Amino acid sequence: MLADGVFSGGGIKGLAFAGALEAAAEAGYDEWDNLAGTSAGAITAMALAVGYDAAGLRAELERFKFASIADYGAPLGIGLTWNLVRRHAATRGKVLHEWIRSLLKSAPHPATRFGELGGKLQVVGTDLAHARMVVFPRDVALYVDEHGKPLDPDEFPIADAVRISAGYPYFFPPLELRYGETGKNGVLVDGGVCSTFPIFLFDVQNPKHPTWGFRLIEGPLSSGLPPHQIGGIDWPLDMLSALLDTSVNALDQLEIEQEHFKQRTIAIPTAEVPTLKFDLTKADEKYLRDSGYNTAKAFYAANPTPVNSLGEVPPSIPA
Repeated sequence: MLADGVFSGGGIKGLAFAGALEAAAEAGYDEWDNLAGTSAGAITAMALAVGYDAAGLRAELERFKFASIADYGAPLGIGLTWNLVRRHAATRGKVLHEWIRSLLKSAPHPATRFGELGGKLQVVGTDLAHARMVVFPRDVALYVDEHGKPLDPDEFPIADAVRISAGYPYFFPPLELRYGETGKNGVLVDGGVCSTFPIFLFDVQNPKHPTWGFRLIEGPLSSGLPPHQIGGIDWPLDMLSALLDTSVNALDQLEIEQEHFKQRTIAIPTAEVPTLKFDLTKADEKYLRDSGYNTAKAFYAANPTPVNSLGEVPPSIPA
């Protein structure tokens, strides 16, 4: 059965998507028409758009050494300081960028530019300098080259857009594109700053097929979000982390309780696995995969009705 898929942000916790997609395939949803995502969800959506299935995505995730993403480029103290001064982030961000490129190159249907995907993929970024959400490739033409010519959305590199979407502020360096209206460089970072779960992107009148959303939820599903600990000598960092997390999650957490979110959203609990803990234990990895699989399995077993924000239900789904 054909469906649209939208995947939330969540950093390393995106490993849970591999398990959820296995359960979706068992329920009959193993073909995806339109795909969208933010951050870790952008990587997942990209992988599906270029032909990876659930098993292929899981294999790639298990093969990659996620600890290498923290590429400080020098002994931690020196590298961190240099990166913060020169790159405005803790790491260089090069390993993540190269891994995204390698996923595209090794894909069942390799692609490098958005035009090769025929409109199948959208990923969300944030332009901090211009205080706006940026949806790739749709908004690419708002930016210009060195001659002031608008960039071509079809020619824009997929890897650059996904790297922007996954660029958690302060940890990965922002990327820059010159904004045509102001002539100033945009500061492009993680799309989760604007919307970590952009399930609204495919809401239309008379939808042809359902949109299923895959949303990572902190903590056990029954307990809600765990409180942030803000205090002690590290209170500035604690507060910054809490500020980012709240800006990323609070609105989406409220909206997910609305009927048009709940009926089509697979809310995957991720316990207390930190977003940026790239050196996960095997037990953590197994927990995330199992959580994704078990949550999606139960979701589809309940025969959900994917009503969208316009109150529309696909004709193939009983209303």
